[in-house]
Amino acid sequence: MEISQQVPVFVALDVDHADKARLVVQTLGDAATYYKVGLELFLAAGSGLVSELVDQGKRIFLDLKFHDIPNTVRAATREAAKLGVDFITVHALGGKDMLVAAQEGVQAGSGFADGHTKVLAVTILTSHAVADLAAIGLKFHDPKENVLNLATLAEQAGVHGVVCSPHEVAMIRANTGLAAMVPGIRPTGASANDQKRAATPSDAVRAGASYLVVGRPVVQAPDPKQALLAIQEEIDLALKLKEA
Repeated sequence: MEISQQVPVFVALDVDHADKARLVVQTLGDAATYYKVGLELFLAAGSGLVSELVDQGKRIFLDLKFHDIPNTVRAATREAAKLGVDFITVHALGGKDMLVAAQEGVQAGSGFADGHTKVLAVTILTSHAVADLAAIGLKFHDPKENVLNLATLAEQAGVHGVVCSPHEVAMIRANTGLAAMVPGIRPTGASANDQKRAATPSDAVRAGASYLVVGRPVVQAPDPKQALLAIQEEIDLALKLKEA
């Protein structure tokens, strides 16, 4: 089961109840195939909802951001892969051994040598700016320097791709062979909310994003289906202009 060659939009089901998630899926209907399930919904609804969505033919990005010792991450990613999700996330800050262990886990859980479930390494959260990185005490305060270092480490570990802000996509694509899952997407005129390194869908696509994640601009829109279709139209136009 391969991801489309276009740029899929994963709708973030950042809600606190399974029924709320089901309502979003029902409202979007056949306009949406790709969904992100994060910590809030996973803890509220459990793995059963993930299996339910997979059984409906939905493509799931399970965004739990594992970060632990390699043995624990290997076991956790093995169980996550058994759910049949397309992507899982681990923190690149966990180090190369942990990233390799995550790869081993999804391969064991998927039951295939190459693994159906793909590992994405989270670089620097899109809510972090220079001041945040300085406060944490990272060597480099510029998000881009940290993102490139972590992406290089992730590539050495053999993961499929990284999660990065739209501002780092071009750099990632120019310096690595990794795919880029890009959150912090906000249509023109939409509020950035708590995303400090956001961009429009067209900007992200032109930079080389492989996949986009959009949450509140769709889920909280007066007409979620129309909001998603508008984003998809913007992506299609950006791809045509990019190819021209």
